[in-house]
Amino acid sequence: MKNLSYHQLDDQIHAFVNGQRQDRIPTGWIHATRTSIGMTLQQLASRLGLSVPAVKKFEQREQAEAISLASLRKVAAAMDMDLVYYLKPKSGTLEAMMDARIEQKALELMQVSNQAMLLENQVLDNQNRARELKRLISEIRQQKLSSLWE
Repeated sequence: MKNLSYHQLDDQIHAFVNGQRQDRIPTGWIHATRTSIGMTLQQLASRLGLSVPAVKKFEQREQAEAISLASLRKVAAAMDMDLVYYLKPKSGTLEAMMDARIEQKALELMQVSNQAMLLENQVLDNQNRARELKRLISEIRQQKLSSLWE
């Protein structure tokens, strides 16, 4: 029995789940999983009620990022697996992503007001700039979330 193969895939799955890895599996999840658990194309095709070429196309479409979620879900079920699908913020958490977006929006608003102040020969010192940024962030937090994406 080739335990090493599925242990390696288990490690990769855990790395994705824990957010330590975000790149794609070069061969695709279907192929990597199928070969790791020792399932042949014929066996998977039989479990899906499809032909071997049809299953091979699933693997190719997954590699090309052209497979549907419904197809992935069927293949996963045929391999006694669950399909897990989610969107993950680049910054780690939704809270961190939203905090960064709020600060960005506040800085954009400050830049507009700073340009107007420059025309009037007025400039905020660092302390007042920090105070204004904090005020704007607090104000933005009270608005609808959709305003952050305008």
